[in-house]
Amino acid sequence: MSASPTTIAAWALAICKALRASGFDPAPLLDEQGLDLAQLEKEPESRIAIDTMTRFWLRVEERTGNPAFGLEVARHVQPMHFRALGLLMLTSDNMATVVDKLGRYHAMISNSVNIRVIYQPDRVGFAVDPLAGVPISPLAVDGFFATLMGFARQLTGHDTPLLGVDLMRPQPADSGPWARCYHFMPQFQQATNCLWFDRRALQLSEIAGDPHLAVANEAQVKLYLQKMNALSWRERVRNSVQALLEQGEPTLADVAGLLTVSERSLRRHLQQENTSFRECLTEVRSALAAFYLTDTDHNLTEISLRLGFSDSANFSKAFQRWYGLAPGQYRLQKRADGND
Repeated sequence: MSASPTTIAAWALAICKALRASGFDPAPLLDEQGLDLAQLEKEPESRIAIDTMTRFWLRVEERTGNPAFGLEVARHVQPMHFRALGLLMLTSDNMATVVDKLGRYHAMISNSVNIRVIYQPDRVGFAVDPLAGVPISPLAVDGFFATLMGFARQLTGHDTPLLGVDLMRPQPADSGPWARCYHFMPQFQQATNCLWFDRRALQLSEIAGDPHLAVANEAQVKLYLQKMNALSWRERVRNSVQALLEQGEPTLADVAGLLTVSERSLRRHLQQENTSFRECLTEVRSALAAFYLTDTDHNLTEISLRLGFSDSANFSKAFQRWYGLAPGQYRLQKRADGND
């Protein structure tokens, strides 16, 4: 799996503002997760482990009793919270460019999901795919989507038309907050999370950008990402593999298409990092296999399908090569070790 998925600390700060605005003290919830508000305010560009952030979201939902609280958080997020990436959005020429840059550099905000920008003749999709084995709160997805819609309003002065909203979260008991946010009812319990924009409207939604500043801001975004190693092709491929695995074994062509590069270019990028697509695929599968056997009760057939194998026999053979044990033996051994 991808090493140490994280998110930018600015999200936690926005959550704290939303909590205060709703009459709740964020301090006890931060303390539970080992987070220090003064330190976060001092270093808003610092990173928070995604499992810590997911637990924080869970406690926020429990404390507020509001499953739509992510939508409230978005009211307290400004482009400047994302520093160089926010400046890049402010200096872009239209919303089509903003969506493209957010998709390309989303790891600055969070490298715990795979984000795809889907181009179709009449619409553009901004899809957020969870990575297998990486816990993501549905409130975080709500917050991100509502933030993107808020940015569009701030940058263009009007609502950017949406053609549809797909959400993986279960149908809520009261879906009113989502309908009010998007001005129509989203589709819940979908295969992925996706905002669908009118492609022509995105291109026409002009922003008072500055091309020279945009170039400088994009350079700063790349520098930040290089410092956190988020632009590694190995990591990009591993994230993409995790997002695609449950649909079957992904190919180099599948991942290249997701990353909008040619197969030849992707192969060359990986060679420059002393790895290959096959190695990335094996790394992800073996790590996820160990996770599922150790931390879940999924049976072998279910694990096989989640890892893109055609059947449990092929999975068992591969697992034997990776760990020198049959999957069932590995699970028993790990559980025995955990009980010691």
